[in-house]
Amino acid sequence: MGKKGINFHLFSIALVLLFLNPYIFKERVHGETHFMESLSLIRFDEKVKAQNFALEDLNGNKVRLEDYRGKVIFLNFWTTWCPACLVEMPSMEKLYRGFKNKDFIILAVDMQEDSETVRKFKAKFKLSFPILLDTDGVVASYYGVKAIPATYFIDRMGYLYAAAMGARDWGGEDAFLLIKHLLDDSKN
Repeated sequence: MGKKGINFHLFSIALVLLFLNPYIFKERVHGETHFMESLSLIRFDEKVKAQNFALEDLNGNKVRLEDYRGKVIFLNFWTTWCPACLVEMPSMEKLYRGFKNKDFIILAVDMQEDSETVRKFKAKFKLSFPILLDTDGVVASYYGVKAIPATYFIDRMGYLYAAAMGARDWGGEDAFLLIKHLLDDSKN
C-alpha cells in the first residue's frame, strides 16, 4: 500500500473511532479539549519559544518575559479605550487572585498609551496584576497582534501553549481548569 493509501486507511480508522466514541480524542490530549473548546483557544501544535522582551511597568521598572521562566504566563495585549478589554479585565483579576500564590503570572501589556492614562485605569478597576507599557507597539508586533484583546498562554519552559483573540470570561470555571492544567502539566 502506498503512502496515500496508508494515510487514507488511518484517516478512515480515526473517523470510525470518532463515530463510535466521540470523546476518544479528548482523553488523548490529557483532558484539555473541554476548556480549549469552551474558551475558543487556538492551540500551538508545534513548540514555539515565546519571544522575549523587556518593557517598563507602571513604576518604571524593567520587566523581562524571561524573568518569569518557571511560571505559567498569561500574556495579554490591550488598551484602555478597547470596549472588549474593559469587559475582560475584571475576570482577569479574578483569575489572577485565584492563582497568584502559585507559579502563575498575568502580564497585561498596554499598547501605545501613556503611563498616567493606564495608571488611572488600573486604579479605577482595582487591578493588582502587573501592567507593562508597550509605548511603541514593538512587542505587540513580535506577537503578531492585529486586534485586541489578544492573549497568549506560555508554559513554564517558555513555549507558547495557546492563544485567544478577543475577550473571554477568564474568571469562569473553564479558565481556572486551563490554568490548573498548565500548572499540573508543566510539572512533568
